[in-house]
Amino acid sequence: MPRSLPAAIGLALFLALPCFFLSALPAQTIFAEQEIRTLIARQAEAWNRGDVNGFMAGYEHATTTTFVGASITRGYQQVLERYLERYPTRQKMGALTFSNLEVQMLGEAYASAVGQWNLKRASDDGGDVGGYFTLLLRKTGVGWRIILDHTS
Repeated sequence: MPRSLPAAIGLALFLALPCFFLSALPAQTIFAEQEIRTLIARQAEAWNRGDVNGFMAGYEHATTTTFVGASITRGYQQVLERYLERYPTRQKMGALTFSNLEVQMLGEAYASAVGQWNLKRASDDGGDVGGYFTLLLRKTGVGWRIILDHTS
């Protein structure tokens, strides 16, 4: 009987170990989702200050960063130039809000986010516009960054 007790304890520990690691995953997921929500909120704050460069800080600074809208724009610099061309003044930028944000983890290093965007502007600056977006994000050495943005 004494020999079976250590074996039973060993088996119990072996079976409990995966549960320990799996229980840590929801906390990691919640933390990652909060980081992503904060990133997107900071983008709106930067936009509403008229800070396009601050808004772009949410994107990965890479040639592979892609924006899909009426056309496809590839490269961080090209996406930045697109924003600067389309929104050359603070008035044209208007006030940006995001809503109905849903974040889904796609592993430890990737996530998707979908939601709605709304831009309030004066009628002579194009009026109010809005739509939906889908983002693919990657966890980088400097935090979560958008690598693909499909906005309609």
